[in-house]
Amino acid sequence: MEAVCGAGKTELVYAAIADQLNRGHKVGFAISRRQVVLEIAERLRGVFSRLKVVAVCQGHTDEVTGDLIVCTTHQLYRYNRYFDLLIIDEPDAFPFKGNRTLQGFAANACRGSYVYLTATPDRQLRFQVMAGKIGYLYLAKRPSGRDLCLPKVIYGPKAFLLAYGLIKMRSLLNLNKPLIIFTPSIAVGHRLYRLLKWFVPCCNIDSTVENRDELISDFRGGRYRLCISTTVLERGITIASVNIIVLYAHSGRFDEASLTQMAGRVGRSVSDPYGQCLFLAQQRSENIDRCLASIKRANSCE
Repeated sequence: MEAVCGAGKTELVYAAIADQLNRGHKVGFAISRRQVVLEIAERLRGVFSRLKVVAVCQGHTDEVTGDLIVCTTHQLYRYNRYFDLLIIDEPDAFPFKGNRTLQGFAANACRGSYVYLTATPDRQLRFQVMAGKIGYLYLAKRPSGRDLCLPKVIYGPKAFLLAYGLIKMRSLLNLNKPLIIFTPSIAVGHRLYRLLKWFVPCCNIDSTVENRDELISDFRGGRYRLCISTTVLERGITIASVNIIVLYAHSGRFDEASLTQMAGRVGRSVSDPYGQCLFLAQQRSENIDRCLASIKRANSCE
């Protein structure tokens, strides 16, 4: 299933999950990133309150069996021919994409059917669809019915982009909404954090930060107005009413899927489906153009 960011991909498979569980079948929900496992598991507990929903990921491996297993793709090695239905969320995301070991874990864990959920299907998935190997559903609208946020792209030299970004950051923070600035590398994020922490309550999140869950919770709760992040927050994390700035969006570290996912953080709330996304780039790139084209395509669908 291809559904735009914020369309409610998880909610769309509730009926399939319920049908399998009513038959006494085993259901798994595999996700690439640990933070998203914990968030999805909590949402599923609210829906399937009478069932045992177990989250299996780093730091949560004491209990690995239940009615509904939500796990990272790494943890699928524990389940040999176990699932009658295996839902794989964002199969185009790191580290699952192109990883034969993790894909082997998934193939070994499922004895029944697969459902793939993504907003940004890669070439491999599209090829399987065209070859008739998997079915395809496309959802272009969010529950609010509003169009996706189309990023505004600003081009210029590096020093100009940094100055413009700081000015725009100030104006966006004055709207009393949270702001995420995505950077193409850990080093850039650290430098920006060391500068901005003196002027605005902010946090810095990347793959080296051990207390990511705590920082995300504090950001959601309003302790920090600004979050500086690498692509670790590009998928699966929902922050209500957030605005986005992507610094150096032309960087090769941001592919089309990354840019689409980062822009897709904006406007996910039904009660506040508005927001702004800004791409700051030194030059045009094929990935930026493809990202804009895919969003325009979704917005043109009736």
